[in-house]
Amino acid sequence: MAKWLIDLDDELLAAAQRELHTSSASETVNAALKNVAAIAARARQIDWLSQGGLAEHAAPQ
Repeated sequence: MAKWLIDLDDELLAAAQRELHTSSASETVNAALKNVAAIAARARQIDWLSQGGLAEHAAPQ
């Protein structure tokens, strides 16, 4: 795992820690990154489904 030196907004970090139930900055950032990646993946899946992604599995009409 890489080490990074970044500036974090203290209020945003505290808010994220409350929402994610994390205690350290590192744990919070990693949890937030994981959540963002998962949200983006779900959005892509929804888009795929809305464009007929499972059409070949639908019963003939």
